[in-house]
Amino acid sequence: MNAIVMIDARGMIHAFNPAAVAAFGYSTDEMLGRNITSFIVPDPDRADEQDQLLHFIQDESSVPGAIRAHVEGKVKAGGTLPLEVTITGLEIGGAKRFICTLRDLSPEQSHDEALLESRRRLELAVEGAKLGTWTFELATQKTWYSDRSKQMYGLPPETEMTNEVIQAAVLPEYWDEVSDPYLNGFRDRDRVEAEYRVRCPNGSIRWIYSLGAAIRDEDGNAISVHGIHLDITDRKDAEEALERTRDQLEMAVEGAELGIWTVDPRNGDTWYSDRSRDLWGVGRELNLNARMMRQYIHPDDWDVVLTPYRDDFPNDAVNFEHRLVWPNGDVKWVQSIGRAIRGEDGIVHTLSGIHLDITDRKRNEVELARSREALHQSEKLAALGSLLAGVSHELNNPLAAIVGQAEMLEEDSRGTIFETRATKISAAADRCARIVQTFLAMARRREPQRNPVDPNDLVSAALQLAEYGLRTGGVTASLECEPDLPPILGDRDQLHQVLVNLIINAQQALEEGEVLDKRLVIRTRSNGGGRIVIDIIDNGPGVPADLAGRIFEPFFTTKPQGSGTGVGLSFSHGIVEAHGGTLKVLPSPRGATFRIELPASDPPPQQGVAEPAAPAYAVAEVRRTALVVDDEADIAETIRELLEREGFDVTVVSDGAAALMALDHGEFDIVLSDLRMPGVSGPEMFERLREIRPQLLSRIAFVTGDTLGASMDEFLRTSGRPVLEKPFTRAGVRCLVTALADA
Repeated sequence: MNAIVMIDARGMIHAFNPAAVAAFGYSTDEMLGRNITSFIVPDPDRADEQDQLLHFIQDESSVPGAIRAHVEGKVKAGGTLPLEVTITGLEIGGAKRFICTLRDLSPEQSHDEALLESRRRLELAVEGAKLGTWTFELATQKTWYSDRSKQMYGLPPETEMTNEVIQAAVLPEYWDEVSDPYLNGFRDRDRVEAEYRVRCPNGSIRWIYSLGAAIRDEDGNAISVHGIHLDITDRKDAEEALERTRDQLEMAVEGAELGIWTVDPRNGDTWYSDRSRDLWGVGRELNLNARMMRQYIHPDDWDVVLTPYRDDFPNDAVNFEHRLVWPNGDVKWVQSIGRAIRGEDGIVHTLSGIHLDITDRKRNEVELARSREALHQSEKLAALGSLLAGVSHELNNPLAAIVGQAEMLEEDSRGTIFETRATKISAAADRCARIVQTFLAMARRREPQRNPVDPNDLVSAALQLAEYGLRTGGVTASLECEPDLPPILGDRDQLHQVLVNLIINAQQALEEGEVLDKRLVIRTRSNGGGRIVIDIIDNGPGVPADLAGRIFEPFFTTKPQGSGTGVGLSFSHGIVEAHGGTLKVLPSPRGATFRIELPASDPPPQQGVAEPAAPAYAVAEVRRTALVVDDEADIAETIRELLEREGFDVTVVSDGAAALMALDHGEFDIVLSDLRMPGVSGPEMFERLREIRPQLLSRIAFVTGDTLGASMDEFLRTSGRPVLEKPFTRAGVRCLVTALADA
């Protein structure tokens, strides 16, 4: 099958076989008579070898004999053909002939090239994968490591990898696992795989992955093991970091009391962690699915839960809040936060997320909303109180004239047909004055003042203020007061607010009830133990027993949304306790009974008063002088008339500037001035006199509708001058005049 060519001593071709024609592609005529060298490609690298071939052919002693060489032959179609040439010298018919046997080396060369390419690729792959390679010969117990393997151990390339070197590097706890297959001669395994740590000479620790396979002889005995090394330190560090992160996440989830859940929306299969199951109030052995979960979700929130499913999970996110109804009836709020995972077909196949118990947050939101509503109502009440105080202040001016004129009319009409009418006018004016004073007391902003307070007078004033509302609401109110009760030491305005609040609460309860004969009773008495008891009793629907312990909590209310703030009773409870008392609701078969108990105060000491030589209202024999300063003409005129009845000659001016001018031109025994006036006010006039005529300061008193402003209150406190509040009576004017005269 090899190509065979016969040549002579000159190298000329004389014969060849069909295999030679097939190999080179030349015809018989193209090959016969040509020198064989014309079919050989000159190769500078093989020049000596080709020269030896020519010398063998031309040498007389080469027959008989043979020579072998490698050349490349020319192919007619182009290209070359690697050949192994064996030339054998013969003598045929007295002539030297050479038989050239040409063996095609192309298959072998292709196999070698493929093997080299495969080896080159393997080396590149090993290098690219940063793999080290190693070999162990069982017969010699010799180990060979590639440079990269040595580098993984932190060793230089020239290191000889003996058993002692390797054992010194491998950490002791891994040595048995690493060495065991080698010590056993791989009798029971063909493959070795291990992960272990080594200590480098610089002290650093590296993780090594070793994988190898044994090669066996015909008898099945292992003769060598070949394998790879891979530095897996980064992977191990990442695994440890991931494990730490997982542990931290588990602790965080546990610490945050989060539940974890997974749902397959295609079939409704679910997985809930134990924390989620606890949150849902279901047993840990119960197999949950979408159908079973529905019975735990509040009916009003089912649509909220379904919405992201219906909308195909926009942005692949899930975040909604809903209520859960436990089997025992308790209601919990849950927030579900998760992420949708889609397959290659775009369909969501998994939902994973967390559960948060937001029950407390929801309760706090409700309480916050109620607090805001209460604050809003409080601001409205404060604004209304300021408006009411302003209106009451404005009413005080004309009311002062009405009260004063009515009192003088009643006095002047005695024994006439107008006496009765004058008495009615005076009584009505006095009632208006007391109501206005009550409004001002409620709106006045000042520090609490503890003074002896008559409990019967206190409840009478509170009931009088609420009388109109009770009457129009169809409520019959009555007082049952024990006479001669000792006083209460407290702030009258604050205690008055407590009573008004309790009366209004009772009125509202009676109006909402179905009782036809609506009754309210306020009862006062002493309990014999040094405490005053005030009961507010109504026959309305009463307070449910399960709520009696909560009605004094801040912002707790049984009234419909928007109709109550839940601060009235809490506020009242705080005031009563601040006075050393108690406020509670008593058990009652019908209606409600609120009881206030306050410590009684010692009665003021009795002082003997000498009988005056003449009636207090008698006109003095010596006429005295008075200066009245007020911008309200009716009030100034009323004060003038009252002072004239007390024996004064009165001069009236309309502001502080006119008063200063009058004081420059004349002497006055007393000066009565309004506080608030256009131009120069009462305090400004007082400060001016302090500078120029300080001896007159003791003769000055002030008349005011109310001291609502902090500046006016501070002025009266520091000046120490007497004050007559509007609306005033003749008795009040007389007391003021007496105080100034005594001074």
